[in-house]
Amino acid sequence: MPAAHESDEIPSVPYFLVLLVPSSNHQAGSEHFAAHVSFIETMAAAHVVLLGGDFDSAVEGAEAAYLLRTGSRDAAQAWAAKDPFVAHAVYRPRIVAWKLVGIDPGAIDPALAVV
Repeated sequence: MPAAHESDEIPSVPYFLVLLVPSSNHQAGSEHFAAHVSFIETMAAAHVVLLGGDFDSAVEGAEAAYLLRTGSRDAAQAWAAKDPFVAHAVYRPRIVAWKLVGIDPGAIDPALAVV
């Protein structure tokens, strides 16, 4: 079998996973929930957020996450800083670069698809 070459790599697109880790004002989450949902809708309207949601159980301290398509980590950080949950210290964001290699639109549950 021939060795893989650089040109044989699977194309990828940079996305940024924003992990939401409880912060100093975590107990005030319900006060800021409606504003957080509105913020997510703003990101969706700007075609920045691909998906998001809560975890069944915390993953290395993170309770939820959303995946952003931005031009840089700094841009992802700027979006996350606007999240009312982050602005009010309910959560602190931990941003992870993710080289996404593909999305199957057919795998999206129709109940969640934004048209």
